[in-house]
Amino acid sequence: MKAAPKYLQIINYYQNLIDSGKLAEGEQMPTEEAIGQLFNVSRITVRQALDCMAQNGYIYKIQGKGSFVSSQKTDMQLNHLSGFSDEMRAMGMTPSTLLVDKALVLPSESVAKALRIEPDQKIYLLVRVRCADGVPMAVEKVHIPFYRFAGLEEHDLSQSLYGLLKEEYGCESYKATQSIRAGAASTFDAKLLKIPTGTPVLCIARTTYSSDGVPFECVDSVYRGDKYVFNVTLEK
Repeated sequence: MKAAPKYLQIINYYQNLIDSGKLAEGEQMPTEEAIGQLFNVSRITVRQALDCMAQNGYIYKIQGKGSFVSSQKTDMQLNHLSGFSDEMRAMGMTPSTLLVDKALVLPSESVAKALRIEPDQKIYLLVRVRCADGVPMAVEKVHIPFYRFAGLEEHDLSQSLYGLLKEEYGCESYKATQSIRAGAASTFDAKLLKIPTGTPVLCIARTTYSSDGVPFECVDSVYRGDKYVFNVTLEK
């Protein structure tokens, strides 16, 4: 029987190490030179194998630093509206939130436009780290209008925000618009997410509306790229 191509041998070898836990999440892969020496192949062959592993979600690359082991990804649906806490509980995970900062500030032009308020109307800015089973998953920068939720700072902001707004202010999420783009973790976000600066992330901008059609929340989130797969069901 003909032997498998060298690049497939490399893939099978390292994917087995990752699947068995011998190479742990976040651990750095050996250098291209080391892998080439181990399998007696060129760097071109090594890069072909690493590119395939990255495409399959086993590793991720950081320019100038090397390749690192990814983790199992959390599936999140895009075709229904729910909060982070509900999503995590639905997957059997325990959600938690770390409040990093809260402030009463003037909105940026884009936030004022999204919330349909004047630039001189103050908003609450909340910076929160969302965790699942104690692992940092996302950094959220939440913008909500002061006039609608006065006194918000007096409440526990480490709980589900949607739950709090519904119970205390009678405001329930009805629909949302959302955009997703690829990005690289800033030093600030990387520190909170406990990942290397420059790690691939998903940058999500979301505006949420209540049943009266008025936007009540504008959120800029940075999700760990090694933790998420977003799914959507399309029907004709």
